[in-house]
Amino acid sequence: MITAPVQGPEKPRHIDARVTALTDDDLIAAFGRPEGVTGVAELRAWVGARLRPAAWPLSEWADRVRGSAEATKIIAAADRLLDNDLDVTGADQGRSQRYGWHYLGWLAEGIQAWLLTGDHQRLRAVDRHLVRWAETRDSVIGEWPGLDVIWYSLGTWARCRNLLPALEVLTPSALSDQAWRDLVAALIGGARWAYDEHDRFRHGNWQLVSATQLIQLAAVLPDLTEAADWDRRGRERLLEHLELDIYPDGGHYERSPGYHVMCLDAVQLAAMIDRGYGDGTILRHPRVRAMHDWLVTLTGSGGWVPHLQDSGIVWPADWLRRGGELLDAPELITAAGARRVPGPPAIDLLPDSGYAVLRAEDDLRIVINLGPHIEHELESHSHRAVLDLVLDGWRRPLLWEAGGPASYDVPDYLTWYQAGRGHNTVTVDDAELDDDRGARLLGSWTAGPVLALSAEHHGHGTAQRREVIMAGVEPVVIIVRDRAEQTAPRRFRCHWHAVDPWVASGTGFRTGSAGGPGLSIIVLPDADETVRFTEGVARRPDPASGTADYAPLYGLEVERRSGEFTTVLRPGPAADDLDLVAAGGEDGRVVVQTADVVDTIEATRWVRRDASGVLRWAAAWAGSDLDLPEVSVRQRDPLARTLASIGLATEADRIGLDVISTGRSGLRITGLTADAGLRLNGIGIDAHRDGGVITIGLPMAGRWRIDGLCL
Repeated sequence: MITAPVQGPEKPRHIDARVTALTDDDLIAAFGRPEGVTGVAELRAWVGARLRPAAWPLSEWADRVRGSAEATKIIAAADRLLDNDLDVTGADQGRSQRYGWHYLGWLAEGIQAWLLTGDHQRLRAVDRHLVRWAETRDSVIGEWPGLDVIWYSLGTWARCRNLLPALEVLTPSALSDQAWRDLVAALIGGARWAYDEHDRFRHGNWQLVSATQLIQLAAVLPDLTEAADWDRRGRERLLEHLELDIYPDGGHYERSPGYHVMCLDAVQLAAMIDRGYGDGTILRHPRVRAMHDWLVTLTGSGGWVPHLQDSGIVWPADWLRRGGELLDAPELITAAGARRVPGPPAIDLLPDSGYAVLRAEDDLRIVINLGPHIEHELESHSHRAVLDLVLDGWRRPLLWEAGGPASYDVPDYLTWYQAGRGHNTVTVDDAELDDDRGARLLGSWTAGPVLALSAEHHGHGTAQRREVIMAGVEPVVIIVRDRAEQTAPRRFRCHWHAVDPWVASGTGFRTGSAGGPGLSIIVLPDADETVRFTEGVARRPDPASGTADYAPLYGLEVERRSGEFTTVLRPGPAADDLDLVAAGGEDGRVVVQTADVVDTIEATRWVRRDASGVLRWAAAWAGSDLDLPEVSVRQRDPLARTLASIGLATEADRIGLDVISTGRSGLRITGLTADAGLRLNGIGIDAHRDGGVITIGLPMAGRWRIDGLCL
């Protein structure tokens, strides 16, 4: 019986001798049979005189890092190559790690260590292991069905990325001719395989990065007879990916910061090559700049991007610095080298990638995942959570999540790292979120100092909605409302995770180390609920060292039959100042006291007063009017529905209004008087007065500041 070959994530197997078994004569032919070249030694000398520098020459890198902590770490890692019995096959690695072993990053470390130390014993070790790898590589069997360990997209890309920059320093070195020809043969074979594989567009990071190495190899070794074809195909695929695989907001298709910077690194490499050897088309593509801006949006005060969707912690400074140099954009270099400058409360949306960032006036911010499940060639990097969030401030994580694993071979990859329970979200029964989750943003509003966002999804078969509302000025308070449709009995679990253990505090819980910023949390109670403490692991970013090691992640889990949860959060050094005064009612009212103020939060309204009841500020959003005992601000024509939000602030008896309208509108104000200095966006205006009612027109959509009103 004939068994059909297993279909893997790429094309059916297309590996032959022109890829895997190049003879010396094949190598000479690949370079067009240069005159006078009859063997490898002559070919090596000929290539050495004609090859061009890679995007970032390895010798320049060595000069820059020699004597640094980075250099010390690389040299220590490369010490394993001094072992004559090093297993170059990776046979003892896990299912996924075995593929990664043949990226030859470990061999690149050996080359780097030789350059940094000048120790020829290290070069001899590279020589020995490179030849052994070439002799044994095709005997290695992978465990992913239909996916060859050596000849697949990430393998051919990574080996070129790791070894091509070394060709310039290895060609004139004491490396043996055998090792040199094995290196060049691996590069040519990999390019041939990638050229055949990527003859049409497909989504994902595998093809994008492969395209960039076709471009670089063709540029560094332009005398290869296939170089022009490789360059053309690489450019075609890369430009297609910039159009179809990079969202307009700059994010990569898979929505993972780790894979985003993997792709950005490749795009930067191709742009550098294009600037030096091409026409600059790649560098000028607007999505290249957008990819850098995406990182800036997601970077917090600690200098990191959260570990979303299988990502590790991303420290984007190097990519931003390089991007600033490539794009002649000094603002990117500034963003790479400085903490974010505090500004007023604001919401940044990445609508195509499906993320929202809510920023308080200092360095506190919330990152919310609003996006879809994204497919992948092999396994999706999308986690089984949506509308989940992380909170950080004061250069440390406050609400945190499991993030990505150290390896996809870890046993709890699917049951912890990707699972809903490892995220700050609401799970249903013991089920994981469906691929088709229907997540969508319902609205986001800035209303004076208040930031509000509402979104929903259907990933558990019924509608679940989450609202996140933050008072972005001190004392900062955050309200998270979760609601769910219920058509049958179910069990809902609301999960909150922190980097320090949760301890009981008043009517809620607190987390945080002594002397540092903490977080208090109150989940409004329900008659039928169970509270549990859990523990997992997650990377924990350390801004001082720029590292993120795994450490315990402490969970607070509230389970109940109802899918309704209202959570009150108070972050910061004064996190203990949180008392629940009252809760309940049809409008979902919550009254909390923090320090010397009392906050009353309703469905679409927030009022802050001092302890004696004097109004400090108020806000309304989602088209709501602002009605207080002292003052009322309403849309003059209630049918117009063009008033998005209202912010009101007091200073002594003076009142300032911040209004956002989505079209022509008018305000009907009672309880206030207007003086002669009434101004709209700094321009003196006359208001219509009718008894105790002031009417102010807003001529078009926009943000409007109104001054000159008094209590």
